[in-house]
Amino acid sequence: MRLRSLGARVVPHVAEELGRLDAEARAALLDALRDVQTADAKALRKRLVRAETRPAQGPGVPPATAGESTGDRTEGAETHALDVLRALPPPRPSERASVSRERGEAHLALARSGSRLARKDLLLSLTTLGAERTRIYCEAAGLIGDTEFLAPLARIAPVRPEAAASISRIAARERITSRSRVLRNLEEPLRLIVARSIAGR
Repeated sequence: MRLRSLGARVVPHVAEELGRLDAEARAALLDALRDVQTADAKALRKRLVRAETRPAQGPGVPPATAGESTGDRTEGAETHALDVLRALPPPRPSERASVSRERGEAHLALARSGSRLARKDLLLSLTTLGAERTRIYCEAAGLIGDTEFLAPLARIAPVRPEAAASISRIAARERITSRSRVLRNLEEPLRLIVARSIAGR
């Protein structure tokens, strides 16, 4: 009941500790999050479902072999990527040197696992970097980005085709068309770039 009353506020507190929870606690958490529709809650529910559906380790199977299931590998990659980001200094606005390739690879690993737990860090990194260093970040944004990513991607798109492709992926996922209201909130040059990316030109 307490987890349910906390709703979305419970997500950041348990996301990093998920591996330590027993089966009963994971089931209770999954039940509490069923009606929480934030992106982070959805990502956490996916992790919980993977944990609940993971095949049991059979007799005589060594731990290393049992840990090679797809769910284990995905969760392991996600945990490692989060550890990498925690070890790095936070990206500083207008200071490009603070945004490294290592950070980009961690974001890409998270995005490939469907995790949006470091979404704000990815958005700030993408906004801070110059176009020549954004390939990995563009790919990650295409996988888990939302409408807030359209403007920074549009600024990069004229010199980075991956940015235009990511805009198209986000638009398809968020059901954005060239007539959507979100485009009207963009500055005129960016609006045209986003519309062209959506149209595939």
